[in-house]
Amino acid sequence: MLRVDTPCAGARGGRLAQSLNLRYPAHAARRGRKTERVSTTSHYQIVIVGTDLAGLVFGALCAKRGYRVLILGQGTSGALYEQQGHTLVRRLDLIYGLQSPPVRRVFEELSLGLELRNLPRAQEPAYQVLLPKARLDISSQDRVLQRELRREFPEQVQAIGEFYRTVADVDAQVEEVLRLRPTMPPSGLVERFAIRRLTARFPFLEDEWAMDDPLQRLPHGSPLRAMVHAPFRFVSGMLPAKPYPATFVRAVTELGKGTYTFDKGPDALRDLFLDLVKQGAGDVLTKASAVQIDMRRGKAVAVVLRDRRQVIGCDLLVCNTDPKRFFHLIPQEVQDEEYHHAIHMLQPVYYTFVGNFVVRARAIPEALARHAFAVHDLLLPLEEDNCVHIARDADIGGSAEERELRLITASMRVPLHAASGGPRTAEHLLDRLQRRVEETIPFLSEHLVFRDTPWLRAGQDGEMADVDPTELQPCYGEAIAQTLGTSPVATQTGYKNILLGGNASFCGLGHDGPYVAALNLLALAQDLVKLKSGF
Repeated sequence: MLRVDTPCAGARGGRLAQSLNLRYPAHAARRGRKTERVSTTSHYQIVIVGTDLAGLVFGALCAKRGYRVLILGQGTSGALYEQQGHTLVRRLDLIYGLQSPPVRRVFEELSLGLELRNLPRAQEPAYQVLLPKARLDISSQDRVLQRELRREFPEQVQAIGEFYRTVADVDAQVEEVLRLRPTMPPSGLVERFAIRRLTARFPFLEDEWAMDDPLQRLPHGSPLRAMVHAPFRFVSGMLPAKPYPATFVRAVTELGKGTYTFDKGPDALRDLFLDLVKQGAGDVLTKASAVQIDMRRGKAVAVVLRDRRQVIGCDLLVCNTDPKRFFHLIPQEVQDEEYHHAIHMLQPVYYTFVGNFVVRARAIPEALARHAFAVHDLLLPLEEDNCVHIARDADIGGSAEERELRLITASMRVPLHAASGGPRTAEHLLDRLQRRVEETIPFLSEHLVFRDTPWLRAGQDGEMADVDPTELQPCYGEAIAQTLGTSPVATQTGYKNILLGGNASFCGLGHDGPYVAALNLLALAQDLVKLKSGF
């Protein structure tokens, strides 16, 4: 039978599984043995494996409705990690788009309208774009932004106005589609009919429809191109050869409305939804991991936990983590060959490399915004260290001005082969990233106290052993059909009661993605798992 990752066959597969930190029950690894039946120790209607934001939002929505929900940590962690006494950032996210239709819908259903108004702290400027001969403070206030653009680009005011008008026109249509909440991709006759009706109204729903370059009037190497595309390359989890309107215009429009932080730090939203699951009809086992999924007639009936001697029965199982590792938990002899091949073929086009630099406070320039996007050469592609996302104090939510040590976190997109180069390549990438950051923070090296990248995991005696595959943040290229060009994966899977969420689901929508994914999961879950009346 075809396995999830066909190169895993034989000894070579064992080495790959070991490098990916995958563990399988012995009986599941041997061909031809039947899956062992184990009595369940507890039962939940919905079991969510992993702590990606999409699944946590979905879990909170289900718990609010009265479903009995369990969330398993599956070895995943939050945005922060510790290294040699320093709190560092493993994932550099930009929070924006809090007033978009999917986000508002989720917060309203969870009765969190007041929290949505009071918890986020708006940033001014929203972010900066640092170009070779210009620094742009991007404000959410139209008057301030227009003044900034006129100062830097007095000869291109008309082109700028036309660009933003084009984006606004297309975005209004995209927002209307998101407000209607179609199931994407459609899973049945009713959903397909609904998509056909929407396509008649909104031509960009056609899979072949990609967006013409809205900056085509500007020459190659124009700083305006970099101003628009640099942040887009980091907030969207998909970078197709030609951008789809739903991914591009949503990023431009929502970023223009402002960016935010939370006083409780970068894990504030994650912790909020975990607490909502606990307060509702749910439980959270952040340190628990599933090692096997028990299947019967194409349905998941239970998950076996590591080191707990627990077998959790379920009516619905949700993958809320890396899909390749998740679907390896299904014993080989009962795997859906066609679907596992599709999961195996799911390949990103880039990884996001993150570096942390702990510096003395006086190294931070006073004018540096909380988030900045630095472009080194306007004539080169916005890839690798030519386009860098720099953030200060991303480990906390509030002011850090009184701290003796401050944190600078930077990230860049790198090709896939960079992850296979081992520790030396990771250190080389960290050097390149540091050199680019020093162009923005000239005295970084002079005041540098400690640096680290989450890509490197410590081996024995504190030595860096290898690149940690769980820390690789993928960025995908092309979307599957009938998802507005926003998702490389479908919510439904090759199994009757297993759904797919996680960071990959609708990642092209950036900050909207987890909320669209959660609402999509909810629509399908309500059909698969019925609540008894009276509860």
